[in-house]
Amino acid sequence: MTNNKLLVISYYWPPSGGSGVQRWLNFSNNLIKKGWDITVFTAKNANYPIIDNGLSRIVNKSIKVLRIPIFEPTSLFKKTNTDNINSSNFIKKFILWIRANLFFPDSRMFWIKKVTKQASDYIKQNNINCLVTTAPPFSTHIIGLKIKRNTNIKWISDFRDPWSDFFQFKLLPMTSYQRIRHSRFEEKCLSFADTVITTSPSLTERYSLVNSNSYTVTNGFNSFKENIETGKFLIMYSGVLKSIQNPKNLWQILSEICFENQDFSNDLMVRFIGDFDNEIMNNKDVKLIESKVKFEKYIEKSKLDIEMSKANVLILSSVNLKDVNNIIPGKLFYYFSFRRPIIAFSNLNSDVSGIISKSNTGKVFDFLNKVDLKNHILELYSDYKSKTNNFNPTGIASYSYNNLSENIDALLKKTIN
Repeated sequence: MTNNKLLVISYYWPPSGGSGVQRWLNFSNNLIKKGWDITVFTAKNANYPIIDNGLSRIVNKSIKVLRIPIFEPTSLFKKTNTDNINSSNFIKKFILWIRANLFFPDSRMFWIKKVTKQASDYIKQNNINCLVTTAPPFSTHIIGLKIKRNTNIKWISDFRDPWSDFFQFKLLPMTSYQRIRHSRFEEKCLSFADTVITTSPSLTERYSLVNSNSYTVTNGFNSFKENIETGKFLIMYSGVLKSIQNPKNLWQILSEICFENQDFSNDLMVRFIGDFDNEIMNNKDVKLIESKVKFEKYIEKSKLDIEMSKANVLILSSVNLKDVNNIIPGKLFYYFSFRRPIIAFSNLNSDVSGIISKSNTGKVFDFLNKVDLKNHILELYSDYKSKTNNFNPTGIASYSYNNLSENIDALLKKTIN
C-alpha cells in the first residue's frame, strides 16, 4: 500500500479557512493513516478570503505540501465589492463583466501553465499513481486535463460544486460564447477523467451521462461535539451568506413572534458568524430585533466549534433560485456534528431537502413559506422551554470524514487498478 502515491491539486489549503479547504484536508489526513503517500500542490501567497491559521496545525506532518506561486487579480474585485452581483453601479458592472468574460475559467487561470508543468514533472520523477484535482476554482480541473494528456496518469476529478451551471455563473453577465466554452471544457474534463466524484446525488446523475464512473461522496464532519447550554433560545448560522441566500422570512417571523410573545422575545438570541452582505444586515425586520441579532466575523474553526455548540437551532440557507437543486452546502454536515435541529431554506426537491428528510435532522422550507415556518419555530421554542428533546437523527455518523474516507480509499484503489 505504501507504493500508492497520490498527488492532490487544491487551490484551498491551510492557512485558507472556510468550507472549501475542509474536504481534502480531512480526506488527506485520513488517507495517510490508511497508508497513502500524499503530496499536495497548492497556491503560494494566495488571496484567500478567509485565513484560519489553526487549520495549519492539524495537517498531518506526513503530507508533503508544495506551494506554487500564483498571480490572481482578485484584490481588484474585493476593492470594488463585486460580490454584490446585483449592483447597479456601472463601474462594478463593468468589472463583473471582465471577471465573467476575460478570465477563463476563473481568475486563477494564470496558475494553470505553471502548475501543469511542475506537477507533470513531479509525477514522472516520483512515480505518482493517481492525481486528484478538486474544484472550484475550475482552473484546477483544466490543470488536471492537461496533466492527464501529458502523463496519462490515473485522474480523479472532484467536483465540490457543478461547473457550467454553477449558480454564480447564472448571475454573472457572461456572454453566450463564454457559457458554451464552460460547458465544453466541463465535458472534456468529465470525459478524460478516469473517475469523477461529486458532492451531490443530482450532480452525479447528470455527470454519469458523460462519464459512467461518477460517484457521490458528500462533505462531512470530524467528530460529534458536546452541547453547551447558555440560558437563551439561541439560533445560529456559520459561513458566508449572500443576498441570493437571504432567508427574509426568517427575519420577518422572528420579529413577529417577538412582538406577540414577550417570553420568546426575552429568550431569543440570534448569532450569525461569518461574512454577510450588507443587504442582509440592513434588512428592515433585522433592524426591528437588532438588539437580539449579532453578526460576527470569522473565527478559527477550533473556536467556532465551541461557539456553535451553544446553539439550540441551526440555520442553513441555500440559493434562492428555482433551478438550483444540486448544491449541498458543506455546513450541513458540519451542523450534523452538533446534533441540533436544522431549519433549512431550499427548494423542496433539492438534494439538501432529501438528505435532511432522510436523516431526520430538521425541517426544510422554501423561501415563500411563512405559516409553517412560524409554527415550527414556535414548536422548537416550546421544546426549549419544556426542556424536551425531540431531536432524533438517523444515520448521521455515516457522514463523518472517517467513514467517508473509506469510500475515497475504495475509489482510489478502483481507479488505480
